[in-house]
Formats: sequence, structure tokens, C-alpha cells
Amino acid sequence: MEHVLVDVMRDQRNLGNKGDRGWKKSTLNVAATMLSTSFNVNVTSYNLKNHIKLWRSWFGIVSDILGQSGFDWDDTKHMITVENENTWNEYCTISIL
Repeated sequence: MEHVLVDVMRDQRNLGNKGDRGWKKSTLNVAATMLSTSFNVNVTSYNLKNHIKLWRSWFGIVSDILGQSGFDWDDTKHMITVENENTWNEYCTISIL
């Protein structure tokens, strides 16, 4: 479902259906209809707005981690890597505070 949603949102963006203040209501409706039809579930534009908020929070977390020394992005595995366990433990200690 995530992959289909990403594809639909990318296609809608390429069509110019994303404004400066976020996704247009019509874009969310198109994506909701596509997901509902493809997966035989009831998805609403409200569900998608909340899911996009979740993506934004994940993006913020990943950006924060990658901004720290000792972390990098592995393009092959599509994941964050860390030089050593101490760097990770230190980040977790600081993040909790």
C-alpha cells in the first residue's frame, strides 16, 4: 500500500497537484480512491493526511540522525548506517534527554 501511495502522490505532484501549502484536496481524494479500489479497503483523504503527517515525522527523525557525526546513508540497503555502537548509544542517550 505504501508503494502505491508513493507512486500516486509522485504522479500527482508531477501533474502539478501539490500547492505551496501542501497537497490539494483533489490529490488526496484521487489517492484515497486509488488505494480503496486497489486494496478493497475504505481509505479517506483524512486517513492520507494523517499518514503524510507520519511520513513528515519520520523524515524529521531520519534528517536529525543523518545530521549527527558518525551516521551515514547506505544507498544499496536504503538505510542509515552508524560507524560504531558507541555513536548510536550516545545518540540515543542525547535524544532521550
